[in-house]
Amino acid sequence: MGFVGNTFAIVKKDLLLELRAKEAISIMVFLSLLLLVVFNLSVEIDTENVSRLAPGILWVVFAFSGILGMGRTSLSERDDEAYLNIYFSSVNMESFYLAKVISNLLFLLLMEMFTIVSFVILFDYERLIFALAPLSLPLLLGSFGFSVVGTLFSFLSTGSRFGEIILPFLFLPVVVPILLGGVSSTDIILNGSGGDSPAKWLKILLVFDLLYFCISLILFRYIIEE
Repeated sequence: MGFVGNTFAIVKKDLLLELRAKEAISIMVFLSLLLLVVFNLSVEIDTENVSRLAPGILWVVFAFSGILGMGRTSLSERDDEAYLNIYFSSVNMESFYLAKVISNLLFLLLMEMFTIVSFVILFDYERLIFALAPLSLPLLLGSFGFSVVGTLFSFLSTGSRFGEIILPFLFLPVVVPILLGGVSSTDIILNGSGGDSPAKWLKILLVFDLLYFCISLILFRYIIEE
């Protein structure tokens, strides 16, 4: 089985395990709903300012819910040192890393769809549903960046007994450019922002995605070996 076959075999394994255990998705969904309820109760949001506040709220929820869920997926590999089966097999670490990125990306996208629907219901903001088509590209690029960085740092942090505590402190500062690009492009799509095009921010997202992916692909093998 080649590189592509190994990658999708691991993705299939992750999806089957998640369907059985429902750990990562349930944690992501629960936290996203909890954060939305907190925002709904603590921030004065009405029909006039909901469009202006929506991009920031959504991407904060995506980031915090996503990193918690990605931490769980790496812990499942660390349990009983299951990742060693991959390490000592014919599967190379680049294939393993790419598979975990794809798995986490799928989980993130599912969580984000749930979050968007919940946001529409809680904040009575139907416009978000109609904007899903133009929002799909920034969501995909931002989610890929989150998955690339989160997968790397989740395996790095789970080697420590304080892994789940330090993971957000490693993850959040690095993904600031992705958060900025996601919030800005979403704001332009939802609010127009003077007729600006989101193309500039989408290019920034793409550049940082590629940069983070190349660096992470190189570093992942050394993290697993440690």
